[in-house]
Amino acid sequence: MKARSPTILLLAGMAAANPSPAADGSLESLADIARRQGFGRACPQIGPRLEALEEPGDATGKDWRAYVTLKAGCLLEARRDAEAIAFLEARLARGGRAPQLLEILGTGQFRSGLDAQAIASFEEALAKGLPERTRPNVYSKLATAYLKQASANGQPADPAALAQAERYARLALDSTREPAPAVYSQLALVKSAQQKHDEAIELLEEALEKNATYEGWPSPGVRKVMDAQFLMSLGQVHYRKGEKERGRLLMDAAVETAPSESQKNVLDSIRDSTLDPRPAEQLQKAMPPFVPLDKGV
Repeated sequence: MKARSPTILLLAGMAAANPSPAADGSLESLADIARRQGFGRACPQIGPRLEALEEPGDATGKDWRAYVTLKAGCLLEARRDAEAIAFLEARLARGGRAPQLLEILGTGQFRSGLDAQAIASFEEALAKGLPERTRPNVYSKLATAYLKQASANGQPADPAALAQAERYARLALDSTREPAPAVYSQLALVKSAQQKHDEAIELLEEALEKNATYEGWPSPGVRKVMDAQFLMSLGQVHYRKGEKERGRLLMDAAVETAPSESQKNVLDSIRDSTLDPRPAEQLQKAMPPFVPLDKGV
């Protein structure tokens, strides 16, 4: 069962307090649309009506939190991350630092590459009582943020940051009844960075095995995309372990498996970067980290 995003849970609470919102431009009605449809479908519908609403004055009330959630969530859905960050930072400065709002802020910072700020926001959200069923997504984002920090600026990997990345990757894996295959892959990336190649290989093989039957992807085509991604990572680990021929074969298989030309081009670039390593700043452009984001945000 997929975890529902903190924003959807917050809006669901508002809908429970107002069980029969009118189908109009009221805040209750817009919150109900977002709760039922998710931000992806709801924001194009409610955007103009949301802009017309006046922000509630009581920064301690549910109406204010619902308004800020809707506004920030729709900004993130439109990939207007910088605006979402500025909006939330201004509101959190005068209102309560609700864990759900901190999670949205962290997501915007995370998408913008502001890893240190994202880590601070996510960890504050956890400390302030982010609901248990929404935590796995945050654990996964924290693991990725710490992994990026561990190898920033082309410097040798920072053991302390890697330890935090491993901690959160394990929490993401252990706190979900049926983890997505990508969660196994995420822990494998940490193990690879720690030079624990055998453990990374075992985790990637498990990711491939689970991907064959995983039913949580939003569309059937995603399974093939993820197969190609896992094969590429597996090939890279074998190659870096010293099993170069097996690594090449797996990376070639990943490129062949990719269902689209755009993914083939990305994987081809990753393969070339593995066979002929480039400066870290160039590699980061060719191989963006896996970014797990909450549904609807």
